[in-house]
Amino acid sequence: MSPDAAPATAPIRHLFRPLLPEATTALAGYPALLRRALGLTPGRERELPWRIRDLSLSLTAERDGGPKPGYLSEPRTLAAYAWYFLPWNLLRLSRLLPGLDLDLPDGGLVCDLGSGPLTFVQALWLSRPDLRRKRLRFTCVDRSRRALDLGQALFTGLAGFDPTTADAPWRIRTVRGEYWQGLADGAQLTTMVNVANELAESGREPLDLRMERLAGQLADSLAPGGRALVVEPGTRLGWRCLAAMRTALVEMGLGLAAPCPHGEECPFSASKVRAWCHFNISLAGAPAWLTTLSDKAELGKQRLSLSFLMARAAPPEYAAQAVRIVSGPFSLNDAPGAAVYGCTEKGLAVVVAPDGRAPRPGDLLIRDIPQDAPRDAKSGAPRIILDAQAVPAPKAAPDTAAVERSGAKPPRRRPQPGTGSGVDRPAMPKRSARPAKSHSGTMPGAKSTRRSGGGKYPGSGKRSGKA
Repeated sequence: MSPDAAPATAPIRHLFRPLLPEATTALAGYPALLRRALGLTPGRERELPWRIRDLSLSLTAERDGGPKPGYLSEPRTLAAYAWYFLPWNLLRLSRLLPGLDLDLPDGGLVCDLGSGPLTFVQALWLSRPDLRRKRLRFTCVDRSRRALDLGQALFTGLAGFDPTTADAPWRIRTVRGEYWQGLADGAQLTTMVNVANELAESGREPLDLRMERLAGQLADSLAPGGRALVVEPGTRLGWRCLAAMRTALVEMGLGLAAPCPHGEECPFSASKVRAWCHFNISLAGAPAWLTTLSDKAELGKQRLSLSFLMARAAPPEYAAQAVRIVSGPFSLNDAPGAAVYGCTEKGLAVVVAPDGRAPRPGDLLIRDIPQDAPRDAKSGAPRIILDAQAVPAPKAAPDTAAVERSGAKPPRRRPQPGTGSGVDRPAMPKRSARPAKSHSGTMPGAKSTRRSGGGKYPGSGKRSGKA
C-alpha cells in the first residue's frame, strides 16, 4: 500500500497540516537570524522592499530572460531572496512535510539538489521533530557558495548546533556546483525544490525529454525503498515538469507515494476540466512581519500554492478506492452543498458534500464510485455523494476554518463565497489584489518519451534552481 494511502476503514486523512507551534515561533523570530547571518546595515534593510519587488519581476514568467544563473551569489539579491522568498517557502514546506511518509533510518543519506540557502533542510528541521532524533547525513549542492553558507548559518541558528561538526546529529556537507554533482548512490531521500521549472526553461531540449532524464537521475540515486521528492510552484509549468517526470517514474517501475493515489494516467491530461494538479492552502501561521513586508513590496499574498510529487524505489502498491482531493470547493447548479474534484484510478470524480462541508485540498478519502453514479454535466466526471458524517466538522483553529482552494475549478462554475484562487509565482507589482486565474487550459506535456529503465546520466551543465 502507498505510504500516503489509508486503509478502507480509516477516516479522511489530511495532507496539509497546521504549522507546529515551535515552527510558528521560529518563523516569527526569523528576522533576527537573517540580520545576524547577513550583517545588513539599517540602510540596506530599508531598501529591501524595492529589491524584493525587482527580484520578483525577474523571477516572474512573463519577464523575458529571467535572472542570470547564479543570481544568488550577488549579496543584495541574496538578501532580498532570503527576506521574502525563503520564509514563504519555509512556510509552505512546513505545511507539506508533516503529511508525508519520511521515516528515514539512522545514518540515512539525504541529497538536496539546488539547495539555495538550505531551504528544504531548514523546513525539515522545523516541521519534523520526529526526525531530529535521527543521525542523518545531508549533501546539499547549489551554484552559489554564498547561498549555501547563508543556509548553514541560518540552520545553526534554528537548530542550536553546528551541522558541520563530526558529532552533530544532522551533518551537512555543502557542494558548490550543478545539481547533478549532488547525486550519490544509496540515498534514502533525494529532493529538488523549485529546480525542475528552471531546468525546463534552460536549453533547447524538449521539456518531456529533459524531465525524463531528470527522473532517471533521481531514480538511480535512490537506495532500495528510498524516496524522491520534487516540489514546484503551483504553476502550469511546474506541473508540466512533474507530469513528465511522473510518467517516466511509473514506466521505470517506481511507486507513487503522494499525492497520486494510483499509477494510471494523470486524469488532468485528458479531462474536460481546464486545470492542472496543484494545491492552494491558506496563509495560516504566516508571521505578521512577512505579510507586512509583502504588502510594502506590493506583492501581497492571499494563499500559498504548490505542486509536488513523491515516488519510492519500491514496487507500486495503491489503496483500492482511494480519492485524493485536488481542488477547493465550488457550487453546483443542480445540487445543494459544496463540491470538490477528486483524483481516482478511474479518472476525475466530483465529490459532493450536501451539507456544505467539503473535504480540503490534499485530503485522502476511501470511497467507491458506483457504476451507475450520476455524471457531472460540466466535466462529465462521476459524482460521489458524501453522507453528513463523512467530513469532520471544522475546528476552531484558523487552519481548519479557512477555505483552502486550488485551481481545479471548472470554467464559469460558481465558487462559494470567501474563496479565491492564485498560484505561488512571484506576483507582478500593482496586481496583488487580483487573484490569478487558476483554471487555465488543460495541462500539456503529460506524456513523455518511453524508456526502458534507469541508467546513469551525465549532468546537463545547466543552472540549478533555488528553493
